[in-house]
Amino acid sequence: MTLDADKIFEVVSQAGADWADKKAAYELLSDLTKTVLADQCTAIKIGHKCTQGEAEARALASEVYKAHLTSLAIARKAWLHAEVRYKSAQLLAELR
Repeated sequence: MTLDADKIFEVVSQAGADWADKKAAYELLSDLTKTVLADQCTAIKIGHKCTQGEAEARALASEVYKAHLTSLAIARKAWLHAEVRYKSAQLLAELR
């Protein structure tokens, strides 16, 4: 069996790039979590003329915030799966 170093390099590089892209997407969503919550709190406080505490409680239960958390969880799962593929490709390259 002949080993193609260029092909191995390409597979590891692609897996690494995919992992980096997915990690960056997750981190962007994670960084926006407080902003999404603050936006919801502000909108609710203005719309309902309520206290900050009540606005925060409503914001945490809002569909917008829940949707953000769902997107965050999906992005994290994609990032972790990409990390497994990348590390598996690295291991396979080392074994060859």
